[in-house]
Amino acid sequence: MDSLSHIVIGAAIGEAILGKKIGRWGMLLGALAKSVPDFDLFYTGLSDPRAYMCDHRAHTHSLFIEALYAIPIAWLLVKLFKDSVTFKRMLIFMLACLWGHSLLDWCTNFGTQLLLPFTNENYSLNTLAIVDLLFTLPMLILTAIAVFYKRNPIRRQRLAVTALAYCALYLGLTFVHKSRAEKIVQQSITENKLPSSQYITNPTMLNNVLWYSVASNDSTLFVGEFSLWHTLPLRWHHYPRRQELMAKSKSKNDMAILRWFSDPYTLAVENGDTLNVYAAKFGRTNMQESNLEKTFVFHYKLYQENGTEKMGMVQATKENTNLRESVKDLWERMCGRRN
Repeated sequence: MDSLSHIVIGAAIGEAILGKKIGRWGMLLGALAKSVPDFDLFYTGLSDPRAYMCDHRAHTHSLFIEALYAIPIAWLLVKLFKDSVTFKRMLIFMLACLWGHSLLDWCTNFGTQLLLPFTNENYSLNTLAIVDLLFTLPMLILTAIAVFYKRNPIRRQRLAVTALAYCALYLGLTFVHKSRAEKIVQQSITENKLPSSQYITNPTMLNNVLWYSVASNDSTLFVGEFSLWHTLPLRWHHYPRRQELMAKSKSKNDMAILRWFSDPYTLAVENGDTLNVYAAKFGRTNMQESNLEKTFVFHYKLYQENGTEKMGMVQATKENTNLRESVKDLWERMCGRRN
């Protein structure tokens, strides 16, 4: 989930649990505590695709490991505030923030290694976009208003609780949408006699109304978008997976990482000595294009340099991305005027 959502929800948790004890400091502590799991970005960074795939949302997001490091942090905070908050309450606050972070990330499609060190499996519910404005903005407004009530803790509490209630209701709604999306995709696969062995459904960016599905078999990947507001038929786009290219790639270790991260929704294209690999589980960003490099937001480049495996990540360029047109296209598809 995006950092702003974590900060806003954390501030609401801090006010709800600590506000009566330490005032508005609770909101600040909540915003920081809810962000702690993403401190892994300080050592994974955003530029190293290997580290980002393997180590982001890994140890700092593990429910077990979070429980371990929540204890000393809670103890330190109790001492910092001179025992105005009990250790039990502070520990509950820390666990609510840390576990809340990981479980919210679980709802998105990146994958979260919730059960490290027992397994490195990536878990994802695929019910919520990584950035969803309808999810974040109402909570942001409520918590921003609460900040200004310095001398009115009751009003702050009500606003914080309202923000958390909205969070819970919206997340509940995403599961209702998920159930409907699954039915639409299952029906479309049957009607189109799509030869798929597996599929996923996930909302597109910024909303929970326009969804997409990625289906696959050993040879072909199928991608299509559909709006929950309208009943336009789901239009599938077909792409060859070219698994033989992945199998013969000299970058064995990097290929294994990518397949762990995205299989069975990977596809490959050869470009000279470089293998371009697409993690199609993220869907299509530019839905007006069919060309791989233009329709998917980014892809990975595997190549050899002096006998060493190299991996790069290529993001969409300004030439391929028109923000205004993309937002317009998203709205048109949500309203069922395009497919």
